[in-house]
Amino acid sequence: MKNQAPFLNISSFAVEEVTQEIFETSTPPSTPFLSLYESEETGGVIDPETEEYVQFLNELYDEEFDEALYGLVSEAASLYEVRFTHENGDSRIIGYEAERFLNQHFAPLITESEAMLGSLETELSQRDIKSLSEYEIGEIVDRYKPSIELTPNFENFLGRLKKAVKKVAGKAVDLAKKGISAAAKLGIGPILNKLKALIKPLLKRVVQTAIGKLPVQLQPMAKKLAERLPFLKEFEEGNYPVPEDTELSEISLIQYEFDQHVANVLFAHTEVEQDLEVSQVLTEQQIPDVYPLAELDNARNDFVEKLQHLKEGEDPTPYVENFIPAILPALKVGIRLIGRKKVVDFLAKFLGKLIQKFVGPQHTPALSQAIVDAGLRLIHLEATYEDESRAASSAVAATIEETVRRVAELPDYILNDQELLEGFVLEAFEQAAATNLPQVLPEEIYQKRPDLGEARKLRSTWITMPSGRRKRYKKFSRKIPTRLSPHKVSAIKTFEGISLEEFLEEKLGVAPGEEVEAIVHLYESIPGTRLTDISRLEENSTGLNTQDAYEQLHPLTADAAGLLLGEPELGRDVDPRYLIDPYSTTVGQRFYYLEIPGKRPLMTPVAPGQAKMRRATSVRVILDFPRNEIEVRLFLSEIRAQEIAVKLRQHTHIGTVTARLQKPIKRGLRRALSGSPGRLKIIHEAVTPDQWSSAFQRLPSLVPMILLGKLNEWVLKGISDHLKQHSEAFIQAASDTADGVTLVVTVENPPGFPQLRQALKGESLSLPSLKMSDGTPTVKIRVTPGYSHE
Repeated sequence: MKNQAPFLNISSFAVEEVTQEIFETSTPPSTPFLSLYESEETGGVIDPETEEYVQFLNELYDEEFDEALYGLVSEAASLYEVRFTHENGDSRIIGYEAERFLNQHFAPLITESEAMLGSLETELSQRDIKSLSEYEIGEIVDRYKPSIELTPNFENFLGRLKKAVKKVAGKAVDLAKKGISAAAKLGIGPILNKLKALIKPLLKRVVQTAIGKLPVQLQPMAKKLAERLPFLKEFEEGNYPVPEDTELSEISLIQYEFDQHVANVLFAHTEVEQDLEVSQVLTEQQIPDVYPLAELDNARNDFVEKLQHLKEGEDPTPYVENFIPAILPALKVGIRLIGRKKVVDFLAKFLGKLIQKFVGPQHTPALSQAIVDAGLRLIHLEATYEDESRAASSAVAATIEETVRRVAELPDYILNDQELLEGFVLEAFEQAAATNLPQVLPEEIYQKRPDLGEARKLRSTWITMPSGRRKRYKKFSRKIPTRLSPHKVSAIKTFEGISLEEFLEEKLGVAPGEEVEAIVHLYESIPGTRLTDISRLEENSTGLNTQDAYEQLHPLTADAAGLLLGEPELGRDVDPRYLIDPYSTTVGQRFYYLEIPGKRPLMTPVAPGQAKMRRATSVRVILDFPRNEIEVRLFLSEIRAQEIAVKLRQHTHIGTVTARLQKPIKRGLRRALSGSPGRLKIIHEAVTPDQWSSAFQRLPSLVPMILLGKLNEWVLKGISDHLKQHSEAFIQAASDTADGVTLVVTVENPPGFPQLRQALKGESLSLPSLKMSDGTPTVKIRVTPGYSHE
């Protein structure tokens, strides 16, 4: 512990009210599935029906459904922001009114979705379930047209729902033929009728997510499947811990929960079981009205107000004590502190002492002036006197919030030890103060403690935005000019592991090797932040100020900050799951937006009068063990597709053409097989969707490398042979008005695949037994215009 802490001019950090004691501890998480399959003593055997169930969950899960749900959540959040967030009053009353308003907003979508299911129920009920083919089901579903004109987000959702219905109906036919589930007796119609009841709860979950209502804790897959998978019950009854976290994002969890309910209805053996499942879903919706984000907004505003009117010499500790309980429920990790009253009490008293040097009539004016000098007026172009007077109190509130978040992330052994806790709380406060307060310490302190001056040379600070009652993100007070060289952009990665070089070329039209000047805008997430909030509310940033512009925001990691700005300390490294896609953020994560004069996003039309940003090149891998095949979907961006088409028209040597594809193929396969969620899908009886990214951890470490090498070989040779014989098919697809071209590569009966299937169920696997080099699989390729997902 530092005896002379610059932020605390007292000789001891001890607080009399806090005594040394052992607090309750929580059990570290583990993975019951993984433990089960690694153990030879459990003797667990999965019955065929359970295998079917888990396989179907994998098939049903659809990343494009996440995109549709995110669109609905963002739309609802925008409406909520405009209509309700500036109101004062009880958060529960406002929340109730907001839910009612948004439920009415989604009512036409619910009606249309139920009408579609009702129409399909009627038509499919007239068919013999055992004679229906997958083609006939698809034809019947695609024939349905909405009775009203839908908004783009509504239409996208309905399209994804149609896709789910095709999978459900197809599986119902399969189960009926096998005599499994009520489908054999009742047919498809009654199943679709039950699914109608699941639409309203699904969209209610969307509304709750949009307004920050605390939902029922979404159980990890292992616990949710306990009734269906008896061996998981054995783990529960044996006091094996259930995982506290999941690999899935907030949006993915909404779909995941819905998929489980759908699967439970489909696999129910009787109509009574189906009714019970639907009843349970409806019952789960009756939850207490708790709105942690709205309550945090209220508490933050109250805290800032109290600090503004603090009297000379008045102790701010009571206000800190009232503020912290509102912070904890809004933090994902905050629940760890809610049950530790002694820790929370200590934290409040400790922080109360720490902020005394920044609040009150004696200190507030100087702090406010320092914030104004650090760039407040650059953000608030029309900053009022009230904005400036609140600046100091708002900065102190942000410091308290970040300190509490950092402390909530501390391991139990620190939280249970007062001496350690004191030191780590002080460190957390110093880090938070360095971020949220301008340079308030003497220069010699910063020279001795450079860690206390984040990007000190820039003489800037972070401001909580927007300026109204509800805060949704932080913004760095200065825009930073930079020069984007090919070396820089090739080394920086954005979402999904795509290089910034690819993004700039394929989405903004920056030519390869071109150096451009850019202005960098920096942002940081707080509780409740979505990237659509930043893109929508940024009125003074050219190129943003629309909801869809969130695709131009990138994660500001330490590497990205170092390469772009020469200031690595401005970046934040986070759990890799928050680098997968832009749909989920974590508190404290940072992002950047590049304003490049003369460059605008390349757009593609999606409907009359509507356009969206073009997609970047990507690779998606589906390991389908029941079918004994691997499917690789290589999407080539419009720029890449045209580049290949030109070479084919010029009759360029096929080896040269294929060599241009080698880099994106190998890079994409590596991302997928390294477990990058959204790029890998595994259909297997012992792997669930929340385990796709970690499933290969069950295998010897060399296995993914061997699979990568063979898959790269099979795909590359297959594409080369296809282009040699069917170059016109690719040229025709590239000539289509759709955005880009997709090559669907199917590797049938790959050598070693059955051994991999058994290994994922826990059987031992030696590298010699894998035999992936024995034999040559059949490779089939289909070329289609645009982005083909499934």
